[in-house]
Amino acid sequence: MDWNDWLTILRWRAIEEGDTEAVILSEERRRESTARTRAGMDSEMVKTERVGDRESAFLLRRARWLEHELIGWSGPLVRVMERLNPVKGRRSWIIAGWLAALITGYALAGLGQEAEFNLLALPLVGVLAWNGTMTVIALVFEFRTIGRSRLMEWLASRMTPIPNDRNGDGDSPTGMTVDQRFEQLSHAPAFERWQRRFRAWLHIAAALLALGSAIGLYARGWSREYRAVWESTLLGEKEAQVFFGALFNPASSALKLPLPLADLPKMHRTHGQSTSPSAALPWIHLYAGTLLLLVILPRIGLAGLSVWHAHALMQKRMRALGWQNYLIRTLRAVEGGQEIITVLVHATDASPTHREIWSRGVRERFGRMTEPEMVQVALGDEDDFIAAWKPAHPRVVMVFNLATTPEAEVQRRFVLDVKQALASRQRDAELIVLLDATSIGNRWSPEKLDGREKLWTDMLQGAADEIIIAAQRGEQRE
Repeated sequence: MDWNDWLTILRWRAIEEGDTEAVILSEERRRESTARTRAGMDSEMVKTERVGDRESAFLLRRARWLEHELIGWSGPLVRVMERLNPVKGRRSWIIAGWLAALITGYALAGLGQEAEFNLLALPLVGVLAWNGTMTVIALVFEFRTIGRSRLMEWLASRMTPIPNDRNGDGDSPTGMTVDQRFEQLSHAPAFERWQRRFRAWLHIAAALLALGSAIGLYARGWSREYRAVWESTLLGEKEAQVFFGALFNPASSALKLPLPLADLPKMHRTHGQSTSPSAALPWIHLYAGTLLLLVILPRIGLAGLSVWHAHALMQKRMRALGWQNYLIRTLRAVEGGQEIITVLVHATDASPTHREIWSRGVRERFGRMTEPEMVQVALGDEDDFIAAWKPAHPRVVMVFNLATTPEAEVQRRFVLDVKQALASRQRDAELIVLLDATSIGNRWSPEKLDGREKLWTDMLQGAADEIIIAAQRGEQRE
């Protein structure tokens, strides 16, 4: 998947996780999108936080279905989607920078005075030295971990499109929560991708600067016959032959261009005159070929490496954005198929509020289409219940009050007896313990709550297949 595919997925995830009251996107639409696109996937297949190819394909199908079915139908939804945009460069700035590099390169290739140009006056050596240094630095940066850069963040803020103004309609409070969630999900991978692509843009600009220099040479030579000379205070004729031989030999060998080093002594200009200026075209070919081999091609290669690396790291970051809970919650919303789950409530008053919380926990665990069947078991009636109980369903949830101090001879024994009776009558039996902490509210300190949770989990270790903590407001912790 490419970057835009992932952004589509992230936008819908941010809406679903930020719009907790289903004001922007209804629960019905969420379940419908999952049911129509899951293609046989279920929550049991989701094993890790990192998504694989099947999970990512499902996420993309679902996001595209939502986009196709819903965009245009809901005004608030459209406004929210329009403002969910990460860091990205402005195309006009990129094109302007590339044009400036091309023009600068053209200007650097001034061919000297009158009808002669000095080979050593051309900016080739400086361009090669600068590009060699930048290439080494670019490779170092390419394979190191991206860190925080104030300069790059400032540039990103300048190049990011200005978001749409938020109006005062009723979706603003929920929309702001959605915005924050999208920012949390997308900022780090988007910024890292932008930094690497920004380096690719700079490599292309450097290649265009070199190309502009070569074009400038040929353009000026089109309407005037130039003669090539050289003059220097530091180099003699032998040193010049060695220098130009080393400089132009790669282009001469790779492109099969003649390298007229024997002409250099006659081209030496001293006291403002040269013995016999050489034809400029062979040297222009060598100059352009050197730029092609040592500047243009390496810079294009580095740009391609930066873009490829940006894509690979983007895929890695996106797949590791903690998808497990989101996928399980999404898939379980359409699972269950009216399956009945037996809920054994031990020594706890089953008020309507408690029943709602327990039912919600059961449906989030087994699927929204399941039907909890509540059975009350009073304290002291455990043995009589086990003797008479004939489990009709393979999945059972046992509810205990977390505030109660657990005892091995009461709660643990009851759990083991239920497990044995369930396994003897049902194949693929599954027993889950739900510890209800809703009655505690905010009266207990976090330390006391953690201590009681540990006491219960240690007591029931190995007795139940899974232990779930039902916290305040129906939130769950495993």
